[in-house]
Amino acid sequence: MTNSPARPDARVTVVALACVAVGAALLLPVDRPVSSALLAGAHLVAVLVLARGAQRRTDDVVWRWFAGAAVVVGVQPVLALVTGERSLGLLGGCVLAAIPLAYQGLVRWNRFRTYTSDPGDFLNGLSAVLACTGAGIVAQQRFHVLPAGWPDWKVQLWLLVAGSMVILLGTALTVAGVGGLSRDPRMWLILVALAGVGLVSSTLRGHPGDAVRGQAAWTLAFLVIAYASTRRGRPVPVAATSQAPAVGALIVLALAVVVLVADGRAGGWHATAYASVAILGITFRVVHLVRELAQLAESRHQALTDELTGVGNRRALVRELEDLVGRGLPAAMLLLDVDHFKEVNDRQGHHAGDDLLRRVAVSVRRALPVDAVLTRIGGDEFAVVMPGRDEDQAVEIAATVHRAVAAQVEIGLSIGVRSLPAGGFDPDRLLRQADAAMYTAKTAGGGVSLYDCEVDARLRDRAALVADLKALVGAGEQQMRREIAVHYQPQLDVVTRRVVGVEALVRWQHPTRGLLPPLTFLDLVEEHGLMDALTAHLLQRAVEESRPWSDGGVPLRISVNLSASSLTHPGLLCLVDRILEQTGLAPGRLVLEVTETTLMADPDLALAVTHELTRRGVQLSIDDYGTGYSSLAYLTDLPATELKLDRAFTMRVLAEPRTAEIVEATVALAHRLGLRVVAEGVEDEATLTVLRGLDVDESQGYLHARPLPPAEFAAWLAAGARRDQVVGAPAPRGV
Repeated sequence: MTNSPARPDARVTVVALACVAVGAALLLPVDRPVSSALLAGAHLVAVLVLARGAQRRTDDVVWRWFAGAAVVVGVQPVLALVTGERSLGLLGGCVLAAIPLAYQGLVRWNRFRTYTSDPGDFLNGLSAVLACTGAGIVAQQRFHVLPAGWPDWKVQLWLLVAGSMVILLGTALTVAGVGGLSRDPRMWLILVALAGVGLVSSTLRGHPGDAVRGQAAWTLAFLVIAYASTRRGRPVPVAATSQAPAVGALIVLALAVVVLVADGRAGGWHATAYASVAILGITFRVVHLVRELAQLAESRHQALTDELTGVGNRRALVRELEDLVGRGLPAAMLLLDVDHFKEVNDRQGHHAGDDLLRRVAVSVRRALPVDAVLTRIGGDEFAVVMPGRDEDQAVEIAATVHRAVAAQVEIGLSIGVRSLPAGGFDPDRLLRQADAAMYTAKTAGGGVSLYDCEVDARLRDRAALVADLKALVGAGEQQMRREIAVHYQPQLDVVTRRVVGVEALVRWQHPTRGLLPPLTFLDLVEEHGLMDALTAHLLQRAVEESRPWSDGGVPLRISVNLSASSLTHPGLLCLVDRILEQTGLAPGRLVLEVTETTLMADPDLALAVTHELTRRGVQLSIDDYGTGYSSLAYLTDLPATELKLDRAFTMRVLAEPRTAEIVEATVALAHRLGLRVVAEGVEDEATLTVLRGLDVDESQGYLHARPLPPAEFAAWLAAGARRDQVVGAPAPRGV
């Protein structure tokens, strides 16, 4: 299929024919009606084409104003066609009425490009015309440029038209520069049209035929502008500026003052009147401009100020850093984070949190040097830029700020310090490095910390791992099944050496880092709110993968760890119910392990949830027993069925008699409460023998097996069954 050639725009053809008609009208005798008809028809073409241009989506307002100006100037050829009379004075009056419309078209074009509107431009243009007219009157009084026989009204009309044309042409040139339209061919067509008609108008003195020549010049000018409306432009948006209006206002004011002085010496009054009105108009214009500048300054201040604390915001910080880069100055940055701010918000409400941030800002600002720039960059984080300070000075100032806030606001800060090298730096990278230093201080419990490149590298690696985790969870269940690996470690009866249970332990088969242990990523999962998704996946996988072991005649318990967020999540109970129903697993075979730290996060809610779990028949295990400080209190309230001794006790039970006594007492207490005791970290027979003597029920550790993938665990289990080592699990104590 071939593309048909593009059709020429019919409007261009009509405009060209209209131009020919204007030329023919000039060749005919001025008193012929045909001449008037040709001019009127050509002018009508210009109006219609401009009206069509006013319907375009872009620059429509420009061509609408020019169409209005063409209509006003078209009054002259229409009257000439109807009455047969041609008057240069009437043409001048029409032109004088049309020029403000064309002026508005030019001004709106500029405003379209700069996305702003300035109503004061009209007043500026009017004052400029009056000042130019006054200057023309002074020049006429001295040099007699116009015919001596003209009356005052005719001289003033001619000068008003001439002044208006000068201002119109000057406005077009200004718009071309300020509005970024110097490369737009339409603007150059308008400039040529205005310059041409202005040149012709300046030669008109009222001679026979001047009215026709003047009308022909204006009709040609509007035809050229109409042709411009059919062309595509090159829009180049340019930021608005108040420089051009301000300079123009000063020029007009200076011209009006010169006219007042010159006309006062000559003893006239016409020029004085024009200049006085111009000064009055430009005064209002300047007042309007000053008000705009004040509003602009206020807007810029608000754009760079944090509304809550009154200090600078992130934009102010970026601007300050870019300024330092431009000047090549050394400096130092502090990044401050309010310690325990979330707790204040959660316990006392956001109003108290906002008040705390305001008080912190006041306290920090008082402790800083005068030339330091304090900004709030989000949440409870503040940044300070201190020009001309080295690292040692920055650390000293940071310590002063820390003490001041602790004394005045009674809350701690974590402050990261990063020096800014002279000669240039990347502001984003600098901010990230200061944030790394602040994070180091935060993990240390608060205080001041210097930037360390090795720590930063670890943090960047940690951030990359977080991004991978979020992508993994967001990818859905299938991707998690490919990358999340569940390994199983058996739990054996210490007397019979029979397998009675198995603990599900999560691993991450990272695409590039290989198999990652839980210590590498579980804290990140909890920190970034991903634990609920991982726990649901782990529970489902563990229960599903343990079913074949039950089908083979080995009904083992399956233990799964719960974090603090998972235990208190409102959907946990529904999740457990759904998995038990879907898989058909007996509730008593599911053991959920929680640590003392997990229980302490929200004791009341944790206690309520654990009771609901045990009502369903699910077993509860207290993991890592002995590492916390409230073990006995929890044992009296929790509906637990199992207590797991932490490996810290198991590994020392051989060498430390006191540890053995503690374990023996703990086991006796647990048995009195109806709990079975599982010892973790059993790695040799000697330790197992001691634990058996201390009446420990079950053991788990490398002595029996390392955590194994499902297939390998099934093979290990089958090998034990063939040796008659694997039998059914006995009923748990207390159940």
